[in-house]
Amino acid sequence: MASLADLVESIRRHIPRVLLPVVVAVRFRAAWWRPSVRAEAREQMRFLLERARPDADLDAAARAYVKAQIWRGELRWHPELITRMRVEGLEHLEAARSGGRGVMLNFVHHGTYEGAFASLSRLGAPPHMVVYPYMVRDDAPRWLKQHMKVACTGGGVRVSAEVGTQGIIDLLNQGAIVAVASDVPGRTPLRFVGRDVLGSFGAARIAADAGVQVVVMSYVLDEQGPYVRLHEPLEPKDFENPQALLEEMVARHERVILQWPELTDLPLSRWGTPAPADEASHV
Repeated sequence: MASLADLVESIRRHIPRVLLPVVVAVRFRAAWWRPSVRAEAREQMRFLLERARPDADLDAAARAYVKAQIWRGELRWHPELITRMRVEGLEHLEAARSGGRGVMLNFVHHGTYEGAFASLSRLGAPPHMVVYPYMVRDDAPRWLKQHMKVACTGGGVRVSAEVGTQGIIDLLNQGAIVAVASDVPGRTPLRFVGRDVLGSFGAARIAADAGVQVVVMSYVLDEQGPYVRLHEPLEPKDFENPQALLEEMVARHERVILQWPELTDLPLSRWGTPAPADEASHV
């Protein structure tokens, strides 16, 4: 007998796409009615906008954020709507891969990035996506399994972070496109949206160690809808050190995020926070 979860999943998969805006609107009204949802959404947007865009309407941004989260939750069950996005700048990725070199594809959790990976695969550039170990376990939540299924559409490969630095370098040496996020709580001090945060040094450091170029991937919008933008490659040896490379990578992401902050997935959970100076002095 099918479980309740099976039934819910089946219903979500079979909602006609023409009705999706209605479903999202109903879910949004129900969610926004809850004070806890409104408060959390405002905090998420305050983190991104309070210092970088002080004139922004936080309430409007919070409403847009809640709606965007609901849209994303529905779209993962309709992958045909997000796995064939336009890709701008594919030539940058191809140039970075010339000579059989691998490429560090750097991203942040913004927009339907799982669909962006699938869209690259469709064009012959399937990425190896480095993910937390729990994301590839059999007991992962259904929504997470679906998220990864969408991301792997067309040939993308999940790679557990358990492979370590050397495992990632081995993939790059084999000519793979390896996708690594930088908005992951780490120990590297960074300046982001006017705040001191702690991010992940991995993508920049590994690219420098492996001697491969970095291509930043963004999720952007225009009058035709969402599309994937691949930026011009960054050559690690052109930077004083990997920290300077990472700062340029994050700066490129920041410009896009501040344009569409509501599309950021749980921004408060994506960056670490430095300890106050008085606490740090006792460590």
